[in-house]
Amino acid sequence: MRSLNLDQLRAFVEVVERGSFTAAAKELNLTQPAVTHQVQELERRFQVALVERFGKRAYLTQAGEKLIEHARSLLDEDLRTQVAMRQFGDGWLGRVRVGTSMTVLMYVLPPILQQLKTDHPQLEINLKAGLTTATLQMLKTNALDLGLCALPIEDPAFETVPLFNDELVAILPAALGQVPKKVTPAFLSQCPLILGGENSALRRTITDWLALAGPPPRPLMEFDNVEAMKSVVAVGLGVSIVPSLSLGAGHVTMANTLVRPLSPRASRRVGLVRLRGKLGTDGMELVFAALLTLRRRPATRST
Repeated sequence: MRSLNLDQLRAFVEVVERGSFTAAAKELNLTQPAVTHQVQELERRFQVALVERFGKRAYLTQAGEKLIEHARSLLDEDLRTQVAMRQFGDGWLGRVRVGTSMTVLMYVLPPILQQLKTDHPQLEINLKAGLTTATLQMLKTNALDLGLCALPIEDPAFETVPLFNDELVAILPAALGQVPKKVTPAFLSQCPLILGGENSALRRTITDWLALAGPPPRPLMEFDNVEAMKSVVAVGLGVSIVPSLSLGAGHVTMANTLVRPLSPRASRRVGLVRLRGKLGTDGMELVFAALLTLRRRPATRST
């Protein structure tokens, strides 16, 4: 059986909505015989009468009443399809999917995303927050186009561009009392620790640093959100180690919190990651270039 002809369905719907073949022809900018032919072709296809004429008016048969429901739905879908595809010819730059950690998403990306949206309103950017392991897996399965991840990444399937070093700092309740100007693994190991989830790259970096003083203690609490960690420290429930880029940003005031550098210093390197050999669109190249500007924005260091 031949596929449905949308022009025939459109003529049929117009006849029904306008109430006559003449009015439908005027709306479609066709001759009245042409509209009649379109409807008759539909009737021959289904071998049923769809429209009955009484004088100059056209009325639906029972079969026509059933078809009109489907015809309107198909024409609506046709319109949505045309709108969706038209954007590719109207300067639309496509969709770019970027995966990164919640920390980078909250404290690094907003000004870059705002500038991209201002400069390229036809660019669609989708963001996905998650651990580095999840981001890399989504890049491999083409669920993401670009990633901002903790380095190094040993998998040769990816190409990476180092962007910036994010120095880690200790945050402690102001009411804690005597706190050294620089805190060591031995000092923090004696305090109730508030740390991120154990599967995160940041947590692994912190654990390695704490291990310089011996077996790392178990944290009192674990959170996947830096703002939550800052909140718990601010009310005096423990101490934490956070990225320096999270200081002075977010919703949690640092008024009741002390910030101290680590000794020895510790940091994590953040880089731009994409699947090696992946074909880039114009939109991807724009986002890639915008993210490369982070190389000129080193993380603020605590003093």
